[in-house]
Amino acid sequence: MKRNVADTLLINGRFLTMESDGASADAIAIENGRIIYVGNEEKAKTLANKDTKIIDLGGRVAAPGLIDCHTHPMSSFAPRFCYLNLSGKNTSSLQNLLACIKEAAKNTPHGEWIVGRGFDESKFSDGSIRLTAKILDEATIDHPVYISRTCGHIGVVNSPAMERCGFTDEVQNPKTGGHFFRDENGHLTGMISGSVLGKVPAPALTEAQRKTGMIDGVQKEYFSKGITATGEMGSRGISFQMLQKLDMEGKLKLRIGFYFAGRRRPGEDSMAKQMQRLGLVSGFGSEHLKVLGIKFVMDGSTGGRTAAFSLPYVGEPDNFGELYNNQDELNEDVLRSARAGLQISIHAIGDRAIEGALKAIEYANENGANTTELRVRFEHLESPTPDQIERIKRLNIAVGLSSAFIYSLGDSHLSALGYDRLVEAFPAKTLMENEIPVGCNSDCPVCPVNPMLGIYSMVTRKTEAGQSFGGTKEAVDRLSALRSYTKDAAYLLCSEKELGTLSVGKCADVVVFDEDFLSVSDETLKDVSVFMTLSGGEIVYQKTN
Repeated sequence: MKRNVADTLLINGRFLTMESDGASADAIAIENGRIIYVGNEEKAKTLANKDTKIIDLGGRVAAPGLIDCHTHPMSSFAPRFCYLNLSGKNTSSLQNLLACIKEAAKNTPHGEWIVGRGFDESKFSDGSIRLTAKILDEATIDHPVYISRTCGHIGVVNSPAMERCGFTDEVQNPKTGGHFFRDENGHLTGMISGSVLGKVPAPALTEAQRKTGMIDGVQKEYFSKGITATGEMGSRGISFQMLQKLDMEGKLKLRIGFYFAGRRRPGEDSMAKQMQRLGLVSGFGSEHLKVLGIKFVMDGSTGGRTAAFSLPYVGEPDNFGELYNNQDELNEDVLRSARAGLQISIHAIGDRAIEGALKAIEYANENGANTTELRVRFEHLESPTPDQIERIKRLNIAVGLSSAFIYSLGDSHLSALGYDRLVEAFPAKTLMENEIPVGCNSDCPVCPVNPMLGIYSMVTRKTEAGQSFGGTKEAVDRLSALRSYTKDAAYLLCSEKELGTLSVGKCADVVVFDEDFLSVSDETLKDVSVFMTLSGGEIVYQKTN
């Protein structure tokens, strides 16, 4: 029998295998992108020959490649590298935001669109303010301007854009899925939400821009944070086609589980019906790109005050958020998806949205489908009730918990809901105690694509401003948090046979931390950086300073 010979050895490290809590090894041997040995260094070296590449980790802690199981790499993050970036320091104040738009206007031909993404008014140093067309007009009235909030559920247009889009005071809100914001006199303010965002005919990116944004932007950024796999949540066919081209060209090294957008468009068959007609099933694809299912969206965002709750938002007694799906239509789409054997993912933040998602799953099971084997996913899940958690467990539903919201968006959630309503929000501990699979995520570009911020959130439950996010009742330990970015996240992506643990036969996806993940203080967890990332045994990122 032919003896295995490793083409790469990783030695002198502490490998958290994630096979079980605390399980570790000293070395890993890799052959043709797969792990062939996990154990002690002495044994690993017997698998080497003169051509074997040996990588000394210098005693650093390593783990399976991190999995951010819910992001938007192609549909939303790639455009950040092409459109005006309105996140972070660029727009830390209203004046900075307007200055960014003014600068873009100088370099944009008269009458052409200016598109920006990622602002968060709750972080303005000069005070939170709801943006309006009138405010954006201060930056330019020579260009139509459209900017979207970091949550992706709220947008603002200036007056020229409103005119070009035909947005007048006579326009009506759609029956479900978003609305036009109005002032006290009933006039449009320029702020829009949900499906109304799709009515803005902002220019589409070229194929070259999309490719560059994905490979030179997204992929490099993910690898630098130790992420080797993710879920592309709720995108359209054009994004899948582009990723497929990149995969066929050998440029796609990030592993992506693809979920098509389930939202209906006027005059168009539901995505569930389209996929059923094509015969697409979960798992179809390659090592780097797989079709997994369909994502539906029940509500908006808490920071944008559009997530659907049974209690009103602080200071807005008539605002309970928005439901983006007609329940009967969702029921039928979920039933059709289940019958086709497709994985179902439902964005549900507030308890009203979670209830609608549960009703859809229960409807499918009452009408001849069996969803228990499909790994149905509920996304975000900020405020489930105890009864809803019990039903989630009974129906074998997994949770894509957006733990990163606690740090990156938590201050706006405190303002929107108040401290007491956050004590049991994003209930990681309760879900894990109920043996409900939890895969955590950033929902990037909603939050920075950095798993350490999500892990820090789960351990400390503190916001970016240092506030307590409802206390630590739902806090978990570090290894539990890491498991939600490795082993359990792989389960949500139906990839546990390939990813999620450092085990013989699995893909050689490895993250090496530059600081000791296990021994740094809680407060410095968020600052732990990545020393090296390997995908399929290939070094795809290495720290240079």
